[in-house]
Amino acid sequence: MLMRTWRVLAIVALGVVGVVVGVGVEPASGRAATTPLPAETPVPGAPARWSEKHLFHVRYESTPVPVPLLAVHTWTITVTDAAEQPVRGANVTVLGGMPAHGHGLPTTPVVSELGDGRYRIEGLKVHMPGAWTVAFRIKASTGTDAVSFALDLP
Repeated sequence: MLMRTWRVLAIVALGVVGVVVGVGVEPASGRAATTPLPAETPVPGAPARWSEKHLFHVRYESTPVPVPLLAVHTWTITVTDAAEQPVRGANVTVLGGMPAHGHGLPTTPVVSELGDGRYRIEGLKVHMPGAWTVAFRIKASTGTDAVSFALDLP
């Protein structure tokens, strides 16, 4: 009986490890991105934060507000560097999903640069209530870094 309990615990632990890694889509190629979601736990609902290596400060705005359930919507992110200067010409990849369920976003968002460090993310959708993570991998002249935002949708 004790051996069976340990086997169940080991299987559950492996399942949890498998859920922790998220996969996104490279916007230019449409291929699955292999970069895991950022490891640092974001504060649910916080619209701005530093990237993992503190290369970029990122703020998002959802249209509409709040982030809707079951509707395709748009985010605008503003990316600045450590000197609070706009990050222009970055390659932004959208990652995300529902970590507790082990699935990614149901859509493939498209990123376009607006200028002055602002980027439009079109085609975001969350299709069920619960805890979601939307993350961005940002490649710019200053380096590559990632940032994630936690959403808890009722």
